[in-house]
Amino acid sequence: MNITEQSTRAGSQPPEAVRVVCLCRTCSTASYVDAGGKTQSGRLVHPNTRRAHLLKDHEALRGALEAVDNSEVSGGPLSETEPVKPDMHRGWAQARDTGMLIITIRCPGLIFHIEFDQQSSPIITLALTLAAWLHICCGLSRRASTVVLKVIHIIFLMASQLALTISVAPESAVPKLNLKDDIRSALSALSIEPVLFRSVCCPKCFAQYPVDHCPESCQRRETRRSKPCGEALWTVRHGSNAGPHPCPRWLYTTQSFEAWLTWFLSRPGIEDLIEESYTSQPSPDGIMYSIRDSPAWQSFGSFTSTRGNLVFSFFIDWFNPLTNKIAGKKISTGAIMLFCLNLPEHLQWAPENMFFAGITPPPNEPSVTTITHVADPVIDQLADFYTGKLIPTYKHPHGSLTRAGVMPFIGDIVAIRKGAGFASHSAEPFCSFCPLRRSEIESLDLASWGTRTGAEVRMAAGLWRDAQTKAERKRLFSQYGVRWSALHKLFYRNPVQHTVLGVMHNWMEGILQHHARRKWGIGVESGPSGDDKEDLGIAASAPGPADFMDIDTEDLSAEVDALLEDSINHYDLPLSEKRATGPVQFRIDSSGEESSDDDFIQPDDESDSDDDSSTGPSEPGNHLTCEFNPTNLSKIRACIGDIVLPTWVERPPRNLGDKSHGKLKADNWFILFSVILPMVLVEMWSSGQQTARHKTLLDNFYDLVTCTNIVGSFSTSNAAADRYTEHYIRYRSSLQKLYPHSGSVPNHHYAMHNGEMLKFWGPLMSLSEFPYERHNGRLQKIKTNGHMGGYPISRLDFESGKHH
Repeated sequence: MNITEQSTRAGSQPPEAVRVVCLCRTCSTASYVDAGGKTQSGRLVHPNTRRAHLLKDHEALRGALEAVDNSEVSGGPLSETEPVKPDMHRGWAQARDTGMLIITIRCPGLIFHIEFDQQSSPIITLALTLAAWLHICCGLSRRASTVVLKVIHIIFLMASQLALTISVAPESAVPKLNLKDDIRSALSALSIEPVLFRSVCCPKCFAQYPVDHCPESCQRRETRRSKPCGEALWTVRHGSNAGPHPCPRWLYTTQSFEAWLTWFLSRPGIEDLIEESYTSQPSPDGIMYSIRDSPAWQSFGSFTSTRGNLVFSFFIDWFNPLTNKIAGKKISTGAIMLFCLNLPEHLQWAPENMFFAGITPPPNEPSVTTITHVADPVIDQLADFYTGKLIPTYKHPHGSLTRAGVMPFIGDIVAIRKGAGFASHSAEPFCSFCPLRRSEIESLDLASWGTRTGAEVRMAAGLWRDAQTKAERKRLFSQYGVRWSALHKLFYRNPVQHTVLGVMHNWMEGILQHHARRKWGIGVESGPSGDDKEDLGIAASAPGPADFMDIDTEDLSAEVDALLEDSINHYDLPLSEKRATGPVQFRIDSSGEESSDDDFIQPDDESDSDDDSSTGPSEPGNHLTCEFNPTNLSKIRACIGDIVLPTWVERPPRNLGDKSHGKLKADNWFILFSVILPMVLVEMWSSGQQTARHKTLLDNFYDLVTCTNIVGSFSTSNAAADRYTEHYIRYRSSLQKLYPHSGSVPNHHYAMHNGEMLKFWGPLMSLSEFPYERHNGRLQKIKTNGHMGGYPISRLDFESGKHH
């Protein structure tokens, strides 16, 4: 409020001329004493003097606003033909009439209409958006972001005082700006924070309980006849101010799919991009360029062609948030992501189009039986959306019927086996696509294998889920190689056909790496030790005594419980719900709950790695021969260094075969086999000194490269798929002759199904794990304070808020 002071002479002297407070740029630096004896900013002058001062300041303000012509708006330079034009004449006229300053700034595509009275919300929104952007996208700390908000507030007050210098009404005052005092309040005011669901999670079995109705210990039973888990769910933490207080040991956080979908469809232009998928037609020449051209897209019937229906891919994988081992300990956490396949391919994998469903609490991965508890909250949300819900969109703000379905389940070998409920690569029923047994892994006759059907798998999974005892579950698993999976709740999916064998892990890090290291002997010494032993399949060749003792059955559990109870009564010790630890390398649970992943499964069923080189007949170290002498290896290294590659292609290490370069990535193996080695090995093995073995090696390599080019292509056809199968069978056949002492591994068999997958899914590179792994890499690089208890919610909140 402008202050107007009137001074009168004492006694009967006539009144002095009215003076008003001037707050122009010059007078605002002065001060005066008001009637109450307080010192105020400004100077008491004649009204005509103040008017002259305001006119002078107005001309200076107009010149400053016109200088905005050379600034940038929305990330791009302003057009020279459409400069920013402040509408100062209208603002001046309005100020004379009402004492309020209104400024309209026009630029290409944007119009800022600011009224400094009751219309200050655009300024608040811009200020909060700036602070949120600095905090989320630029990584500014919470404390520094709060300081930014306060500085913006000060700048606004100073600018408002300058703007009011053109106001002539005595009642004009500096408008109040209700900026938030904390960045957390700013994020909440902008409504960009995701809607998250949190539940108490059992550290042992991953069962979940509501935070406000959570028992002291986990009551989950694996089967109806099993005893409760009994793991403690609460702990006591000592706060700096509140003192000791109880809190959950672990919390599991997931994001609301409905809230995310509302935000996703409220973005302008998204509906137009999705609309293209409903009218997509397969190419008439039979070439498939994406999943929309494939029979897989048609396998959902009219769902994929009905407007308002969305198809998503489902991905789950685990990574180490610390990126490496700290003090010998490896921490693992899992990310669950979904991508909308209705979008064009170049937009499907963008971070802002990803639904980050949840992240599993560290430090351990769920087991093969407890992963269902992790997936259930996400799958239950997706199951509800198959029938459809009214979702407000950009074009239909009052709501449009939207349905969502999950088609491909994508992941590495371990994730697929865990998430889909199939046995691992080390079990006897090791394949999820056919009933071939592990003992028949060398078979190359596809017609004799038969196929698994979705109905059979779903029936076997239901039997396993409904089994009353762990012994019965173990028997069923040995017969069918199937457990219950949360994905079976999505009844419209085919659990066999709609599971994708990831080309990145199976082919590039599987087949190609295996061929280079275990067949050719590149980078593997003749006397294996350490990592080489593991790579050759020596480390996990046979389980030790402790491994056999991990096997548990219902009868053994009952006997152990009885012995434990007798022992406790004998020593007069109190009963405990905690598990007892014996001197051997396994833990006995007094509740009868499983103590490891080996319950209900084959002893060699599960592995924490997707490297299947430890299974199958292994090659003893003295049988390993290197196909390249130092001279030949130097030629390969020279080609790696000399070849001209596009800047976006990462060059394989120039010291290939030396342990110092570390582990090669999937794209390194792909470039090595598809680009570099064909330029060297053809000349090396077809020279005048060619032997019969060199010719066989070259033919074997030719078949491998042909298959690599087909599975690595972004277009395919039925003819290409048949060509792949022909060359791959020939490759495996010659491999058995070249290396009779080195047997096949499960990856070799899995790749036999790539031909049928190319026919069903189209180009496998479009469904590869590469974009998903890149998101995992981004999660790994996010800075943390090392407190793993809050890692899941902080990462989920950070990533989702950043996209919003």
